[in-house]
Amino acid sequence: MKKLLFLATIAALMLSAFIEKEPVSKLNGAYIRSEFKFGDMTEWGKDKDRKVVKIFRDGYYMVFYYDDHRPNRRLFDGAGGGTYQIIDGKYHEGHDFYSWDSTHVGQVTVMDYKVDANVYEQYGKINTAKYKDYQVTEKLSRIIPNEPLKNSQLEGVWEMTEGTWGGKSKFGEGKYKDATVRMIFQYPKMAVVYYTPKNKGFDGAGLFTYQFDGKNFTEYNEGYSWDSTHVGTTGKFLIKTDGKTFTKTSKSIPGFKEVFKRIK
Repeated sequence: MKKLLFLATIAALMLSAFIEKEPVSKLNGAYIRSEFKFGDMTEWGKDKDRKVVKIFRDGYYMVFYYDDHRPNRRLFDGAGGGTYQIIDGKYHEGHDFYSWDSTHVGQVTVMDYKVDANVYEQYGKINTAKYKDYQVTEKLSRIIPNEPLKNSQLEGVWEMTEGTWGGKSKFGEGKYKDATVRMIFQYPKMAVVYYTPKNKGFDGAGLFTYQFDGKNFTEYNEGYSWDSTHVGTTGKFLIKTDGKTFTKTSKSIPGFKEVFKRIK
């Protein structure tokens, strides 16, 4: 028995030596979808009445379907996200939250991909309760900012440790008791999501364009699942950071304070 366990361990080590993992940072960027084919589509589809943006940062990603003006659709159509790896030349996408179908949470989708300075493409199949063996082919263009980022200290992935709204500390209590609040900064975009790993629940998400000068933080709201009237507004905040944590406060919103820790 011990000999079999030893041989199995050696085999596992030998197998791992042949698995090639590439730097996840090669995908870093914010991209907007330009063309797609789903299922048995033969012609390329275009996002004429909605926007689809995908953000990658150091092994974490979020994707947003928003600004949706198709008939009988919500302005914010949905969001998904989680972690990713590049293994043996293929893109492995893990799903921490998925607003359309919670059965997709916890699964890993393996796809072929291409990336360069201007374009990200992905090709493969997803399998959920709603979408069985469903072919997905997408082409996305890198989003180029209108101006340089003034201070890059926030670039990365963060999770909330404290949330005070209206002067009351609420994060970790009530509906936020088991919640994870994750934020990705990948200039020019910032993305935030509230979700509950325990029950695969999705509370909401938002997508912004941002600027930061080391103290003053400005966010322009592009997509916001909780309240569509928030879309198109600009928020101004103060941020203090030591690189490992940051605290966000506001002069115009009394009792507002959020604290995040860096996870990547």
